[in-house]
Amino acid sequence: MQTYGVEAVKNRLLFDNPWWALDEQAPQKFKLPPKRLFFRDFAQKIETGDAGRAVVLTGPRRCGKTVMVRQMVARLIEQGTSPRHILLASLGTPTYWDVGLKEVLNLFVQRNADSAGGKTLYAFLDELQYIPDWRETLEKIAADFPQVRLVGVTSAGAPLPEEMEEKDPGFDLAVLPPVCFAEFLRFRSREQELFGGDPAQHKLAFNQANLGMLNKEFNYYINYGGFPESVLGKTQGAPSPLFVRDGLIDRLLHKDTASFYGINDLKGLSHLFSLLAYNTGLEVSIEELARETKIAKNTLRKYLDFLESAWLIRRLHRVDKNAKRFQRAVAFKVFITSPSWYAALFGPVLPGDEVYERLVETAVYSQWLGTPGRIAALAYASWRGGKIDLVGYASLATQKQRAPEPNLIIEMDWSQKLSGFGEGPQTVTEFVRLNCNGEENTLLLTHNMVRTGYHRHVRIQSMPASLYAYGLVNELG
Repeated sequence: MQTYGVEAVKNRLLFDNPWWALDEQAPQKFKLPPKRLFFRDFAQKIETGDAGRAVVLTGPRRCGKTVMVRQMVARLIEQGTSPRHILLASLGTPTYWDVGLKEVLNLFVQRNADSAGGKTLYAFLDELQYIPDWRETLEKIAADFPQVRLVGVTSAGAPLPEEMEEKDPGFDLAVLPPVCFAEFLRFRSREQELFGGDPAQHKLAFNQANLGMLNKEFNYYINYGGFPESVLGKTQGAPSPLFVRDGLIDRLLHKDTASFYGINDLKGLSHLFSLLAYNTGLEVSIEELARETKIAKNTLRKYLDFLESAWLIRRLHRVDKNAKRFQRAVAFKVFITSPSWYAALFGPVLPGDEVYERLVETAVYSQWLGTPGRIAALAYASWRGGKIDLVGYASLATQKQRAPEPNLIIEMDWSQKLSGFGEGPQTVTEFVRLNCNGEENTLLLTHNMVRTGYHRHVRIQSMPASLYAYGLVNELG
């Protein structure tokens, strides 16, 4: 029997990197999908990062990470980098596993020994999750090859935003979340029609007469709009439901990825994910989940950690009526990271359905996913007799202070009962008066009501959830 070695790896590298054969003097043309709004941040981290420090791009499967990497390759070549100085290796290919990551980098550096001349080399390592202990391995190899800008791409195992805030992982992190609402409108060529002005310059010129159309687009987004494959190429009518209907969950709950994290019961994992998706926007506990899934608590915690590291769910910390985190977390709020997964599992929903308000909240929450620092500082409040849907702080450190002061209070009001002229949002008002300093942003997210007023001297703004979701990414950008 013959065994493959270095020569087979070299051949595979040539296959993965067709641009090595390009003529450097010829103008290069790349036919690619439109860039995600998060491309600029990704490119900046690569182009301005420190030598010997890697960059990791993370996000759920099927959100366009590999496309973004190829767009970055195109950008580097267009800016004058030699095609031969750019490596892309798809580590999901078993050919690379036996020789190891260090040998792949050695082959790349040796290949360019005569032409590099002190120039930076670029190595994009896709499907990094297939490398055991990839965090430690990547950090060590980045230090060993300071002349190479290492860029890892992974769908699982990257540090969560809370970890990033508390400890430097040894690399810079870029996040590519599911498609946000602003991108959804842009990809469908509806943004200019609905907003006018110049959305690229973050100048909103929204005409309230277009709110009905915006809400219709928002409904499409909630049901079908979380992933590029369901949106790109569809500019007329609703986005295609085929990608969502025919295998989205199978593609996201990838057996190989789960097995690399010691999870072999894919059926149990899928059942848990389905249950969490069904309860998106609600408070759940380990006790309830263990009872419903029949999964042991220790195993359940392992599954939850995996689902969160794979960007399939997010667990939100709970604070009390004094805006303080609980010492012992027995319950948490759960969100799927794209509302379209609900439609994939249980069918599309309409604005009048009971679950719709929770999917609207899920859609709003998911707009923060591309900004780890901001999303790490979000929480929800729950106590006997009251709750606040979303509570934001200036930072995670602020949230953990003995006397934290929230700067963002959001309550869902899709039915618009709180935004009317009755009793008003009593619970919200009391929470703000007790915990905030007067500089907070207090919002009621509605179906179509726009109104600013005061309740017990607390300034409260009612605004359509669809408009807020659109504006969030422009604001965060």
